[in-house]
Amino acid sequence: MRAIVVIISVPISLVLYAVANVVYNVYLHPLRRYPGPKAWAASRLPWFYNTTSGQIHTRLTALHKQYGPVVRIAPNELSYTEPAAWRQIYGHRSVEMPKDLDGAGIMPSFNGAYSIVNAPHDHHLRLRRAIAPAFSEKALREQESMLQTYVDLLVSRLKETCKRGPQDLVSWYNFATFDMMGDMAFGEPFGCLRDGQNHAWVNLIFSSVKSYPWYQVFLYYRIMSIAAFFTPKKLADAKRDADANAHTKVDRRMAMKALARKDFMSYILPEENDRQGMEVSLDEIKETAAILIIAGSETSATLLSGVTYYMLTHPLIYERAVKEVRGAFQTYADVSMIKTGALKYIPAIVQETFRMYPPAPVTFPRKVPGAGEEVLGRWVPGGTTVGVPQYAAYRSPSNFYRPDDFLPERWLSAADRVDGDLPAELFANDQAQVLQPFSFGPRNCIGKALAYVEIRLILAKMLWSFDMSLTPQQAQTPWDDQGTYMMWEKHPLMVNLKVVQRGS
Repeated sequence: MRAIVVIISVPISLVLYAVANVVYNVYLHPLRRYPGPKAWAASRLPWFYNTTSGQIHTRLTALHKQYGPVVRIAPNELSYTEPAAWRQIYGHRSVEMPKDLDGAGIMPSFNGAYSIVNAPHDHHLRLRRAIAPAFSEKALREQESMLQTYVDLLVSRLKETCKRGPQDLVSWYNFATFDMMGDMAFGEPFGCLRDGQNHAWVNLIFSSVKSYPWYQVFLYYRIMSIAAFFTPKKLADAKRDADANAHTKVDRRMAMKALARKDFMSYILPEENDRQGMEVSLDEIKETAAILIIAGSETSATLLSGVTYYMLTHPLIYERAVKEVRGAFQTYADVSMIKTGALKYIPAIVQETFRMYPPAPVTFPRKVPGAGEEVLGRWVPGGTTVGVPQYAAYRSPSNFYRPDDFLPERWLSAADRVDGDLPAELFANDQAQVLQPFSFGPRNCIGKALAYVEIRLILAKMLWSFDMSLTPQQAQTPWDDQGTYMMWEKHPLMVNLKVVQRGS
């Protein structure tokens, strides 16, 4: 009899607990007066569903259009699309809003070492100081010849392969940027451009992209210990092999000591740390090098893919971009880091692509510290998760005129506008400062300048070398109709390439 009572009482107790929790979250929780759908306020399950299904970016966009610039998207989470939220949540503060690693944040490393992405405040400052010289203007100038080598190899390989038919530029852009970052981080490329295929490490990143939200679920419920049971053996083996490969590359690079030219490792090798009075462990070096590879390559390739698609689906924009590039450079060799920085229309296209198709379309969440504070004029209790969802903020009609249309002229100065551009006054109320594709504040992306250099060089040399058009099927495929799992699950971008013939 007692066993029967226990068997019956346990599920009843669980149901009562769940009901009480829902009632508390909806009607008694400190965030109860914030706008948002009741189902999302009651439980984190709607957030989990939309995140693991890859639709969180479009769902948050719809919620903000319905409820306004501040929306409660989970029992303990608020989402903001106002420009001022960047500064208050992510900006320089006396007490930092720490990153939220409880399911909504970026996963901590598995070997326990910090990387520049997941390190707490003091450790982040230490790691950032150690690698900051690698991203200085001087360092980028020193790296230009290496970057140009891989851009030239990209163009050369495409000149060979385009004779066989349309090319998937998503793949080729990834080949180029991963080779660049491999050389910059480890002193050697991955061989992607040479082989015309992804390295095993790169394949792992793309094959495991859908697993990221599930790891977030495990983190949120503090059940990482069971994650291994839900991870396919093939994926687990691939991750183990990729980690071993990354560590081997770091060990081999460290054994090389000084190179003829400096790479990232030149600034964080133990002897350099000693000279600068810094302490960066070997595991931290390995973690940070791996992060730099992904952040410095996949994001640039994503942006380049978006730029190409949006240009080729807007013929007048494409023609104007081609005219600017081919008018600015008499020869292919004239395309340089400095000269591409002087272009006017190409940067506008790049900025508009960052707005329409941000490489990081999701939220990088933070936790309100202490007992709480006012955020944009309203009290938020301590421990609440807050953040700015990039895709939703950039597609908000409160922030941009015609937010779903690709309009590069919104970023042009009066001096750079031409007949045919929409009147500047239509964009007078655009909240340009909300566009922060590299995040904001002391934890913004340290490789921002490098990304712009990569993008400008590749885009300029591609436009100078090829006439491009989408295949008919590709032209009918909406580009941003993709899932997001911290990053975009990109589909192929099939492009017809015709080598531009010039007189000798």
